[in-house]
Amino acid sequence: MSRILKDIRRLRGQTAQETAGRMNMSLRTYERFEAGGTRLNQDYLHRFARATDSDANGILLAIVVRAPDFAIDGADNQLATVLTSGMSRFVRTQGSAIALLSARDVLEITGEMFSALARKIEEARLARSFIAEGQADLAATRPRPGR
Repeated sequence: MSRILKDIRRLRGQTAQETAGRMNMSLRTYERFEAGGTRLNQDYLHRFARATDSDANGILLAIVVRAPDFAIDGADNQLATVLTSGMSRFVRTQGSAIALLSARDVLEITGEMFSALARKIEEARLARSFIAEGQADLAATRPRPGR
């Protein structure tokens, strides 16, 4: 978790002092938290997420799935919070009826969801590539200054 916290803080261009101030805690307390010198404190984790405009659920999920970069990659789109909120609503509305689902059904539906998300990622990559190529083409045809 220490690496995740440091990477997110650095991604946001914040010093430890700035983040501690935004979390309303002393620098020393923050440094212990960031270094993993204390037990996981959900209050601190949520304060950190607010202070760095990141996703507390993403940080926790990154630890669970052993993928530290997930917390960073999902910091802006709040992917883990969206998934967790969706699951929370599903549990609230369906309650014990969830037991009626088979593992096969759950795997099929979540597989479809993740495949659809992967298609959206590919669409975004293609769009970024198109824009970058277009900008390069336009820059190449633009007259140079002073000529």
